[in-house]
Amino acid sequence: MLDGFYVPKVPVPTVSRKEIIMVMPYLGHMSIILKRDILQLVRKFYPAADVKVIFKRGFQISNMFNFKDRFPLKCSSGVVYYINCSKCGQRAAYIGKTINTLYERFYGSNGHLNPKTISSALLDHISESQDPDCEFKFDDIKILDTSSVDYRLRIVESLYLKFEKQSLNTQEYSFPLKLF
Repeated sequence: MLDGFYVPKVPVPTVSRKEIIMVMPYLGHMSIILKRDILQLVRKFYPAADVKVIFKRGFQISNMFNFKDRFPLKCSSGVVYYINCSKCGQRAAYIGKTINTLYERFYGSNGHLNPKTISSALLDHISESQDPDCEFKFDDIKILDTSSVDYRLRIVESLYLKFEKQSLNTQEYSFPLKLF
């Protein structure tokens, strides 16, 4: 009866539509139903919003693990490394590089911590300090950078030697850099 007298007013938008993107995990058919319900509610209560729902792959077991396998420190090769004395700290630090494994570099035939090594900055520090607390622990090695190419390792080692505080290195660079 009021149809002839009452004409509902169509709302006129006074603001521009704002695009909103929602990212949700895809959980099968329920995700489609949830998307439809969200879009209906937004259109009804927030007509100035333009919502787009995007689905991504859901939960995977691989998301729970960072790496497939992690090599032990002694098996790391092609690295630039940093080690310091457990007592002296940064005052007795060494930066080096090796293409071989770290274990071989430290305990091999001419390694840093092999007692049969003729010349080693680390062993020299221990003998010169004559302090029983001075030692270099293999597990305290920090890997600064990695590469499978020796040329790159030498450049990176040279940069670290230039800018990091270390005192046991007798060399100023591993590769001459003409930048400084």
